[in-house]
Amino acid sequence: MRRDMDLCRKLLFYFEERDAFAVDKSPRIDGYDENAVQYHLQLLAQAGLIIYEADRSTSNPERLIRVYPFGLSWAGHEFLDTAKNDTSWNKAKERILAISGGLSLSILQALLVHYAKQGLGLVE
Repeated sequence: MRRDMDLCRKLLFYFEERDAFAVDKSPRIDGYDENAVQYHLQLLAQAGLIIYEADRSTSNPERLIRVYPFGLSWAGHEFLDTAKNDTSWNKAKERILAISGGLSLSILQALLVHYAKQGLGLVE
């Protein structure tokens, strides 16, 4: 399965908008099936962007089987704060994809931070 950064962003928005900091075993995102959502929750967990509990493999405790998310981590809030502006988000994605053909989280966040700094007049 391919990583879908738009789905990752939608999941971060989903958890930011929730009122409760409680486990959500089956978040639903329009246009995505449960398997895709669960896979991307695991990616967000591995990236440190969400707070979660996990079912892990008994034969390999490093392997996540299922993620039970509670909400955003500090890093998740930080990333989402740079990714909220649709114009910057789309501009960053297009620029990175044109050069590399894939979306690296660290490069995406760096470019989003750069665009935010430009908007504040901190860089050219």
